[in-house]
Amino acid sequence: MTQWIAVALAIASAVCLAVGTQTQSTAVTGETSGALNPRNLPALLRNGRWLLGTGLLALGMALNVSALALATVTVVQPIGVIALVITTLLHARHRRLTINRRTWLAVALCTLGGAGFVVCAVSATDPTRHPDEGAQNVVVLMLLGLVVLIGIIEVVLRRHRISMFYVIGAGVLYGFVAVLVRLTMTALTSGGLGAVNWLSVLMLLVAAVLGGWMVQCAYSSGPPDLVIAGLTVVDPMVGVALGLLVLGEAGPGFTGGIAVGMGLAGVVAIVGVVLLSQFHPEVIQRRAARRARSGTRDGGTGQQAASATED
Repeated sequence: MTQWIAVALAIASAVCLAVGTQTQSTAVTGETSGALNPRNLPALLRNGRWLLGTGLLALGMALNVSALALATVTVVQPIGVIALVITTLLHARHRRLTINRRTWLAVALCTLGGAGFVVCAVSATDPTRHPDEGAQNVVVLMLLGLVVLIGIIEVVLRRHRISMFYVIGAGVLYGFVAVLVRLTMTALTSGGLGAVNWLSVLMLLVAAVLGGWMVQCAYSSGPPDLVIAGLTVVDPMVGVALGLLVLGEAGPGFTGGIAVGMGLAGVVAIVGVVLLSQFHPEVIQRRAARRARSGTRDGGTGQQAASATED
C-alpha cells in the first residue's frame, strides 16, 4: 500500500513538473534572444511567470521527495515520464504548433519505454533494503567526478550551446539528486539528524543547482518537450542504475529476464528522445531559421564580392 501512495505522489509531482517546465520555458525564451547567460538571471528573477514556474517545480520536487520517502528510487523516478505528454500538449497549444506524427511517435516511445521500466522496476526492487555508508560514499564520489566532467565539457562547448548536452547533463545530475534524497530521508527517519551524511547533503544541493542551471540553458536552445523528455528518461535510468548496482536495492525478483526487459524499455525510451530532438515541430522551425540566416549571410557576402569585382 505504501508503494502505491508513493506512485500517486509521483504522478502529482509529474503534473507539477510539466506545468512548471512549460511556464519557465516561456519566461526564459521571452527574456533571451539567444543562448542564456548569467547576465539574464536578474531579469528572470523579476519575471513573475518564471517565479511561478519555479514554485510549481519546487512543489513537484517536494511531492517527489515525499514519494521517495515511501518507496525506492527505482519505483518513483520512472513515473515522471507522464510529464512529457502533458508538456507536449501544453507547449503545442501555447505556440500553436501542429504536432506531427513523428513527434507523437517519439512521445509514445518515451511513455511506453518509461512505463515498461516502471513495471520491471517494481518487480526488481526490495524496498526494505537499506544501503550502507560505503555505498553512499561511492555515490558522492561519483557525483563529484561528474560535476568536474560537466564543468570541463561546458568550457569546451560554451560557444555552441548544444541543447542535448544540457538535457542529458541535467538528467544525470537529477538522477544523482534523487538517489541522495532517498539516502538522506532514510537516514533522517531511521536515526535522526545525527545519522545524516552532510557531505551527501552538500553534493545534493550542488547537483540540484547545477542541474537547474543546465535546464534553463536547455530552455533557451530547444523546446520544453525535449527538456522534459530527456529528464524523464535519463533521470530514472541513472537513479535505477545507481539503486540496483551501487545501493544494493535489487531484490530476489531481479533476474536476467527483468534486466533485459529494463534494458529494452530504456532503449525504446532513448529512441523516443532522439526522435523528438530531430522531428519536433519547433526543432524543425529553428533548424529552418538557422539555414535561412546562413543563406542570407552567404547571399550578402556574395553580393558584396560581386560589387567589389564590378568596381
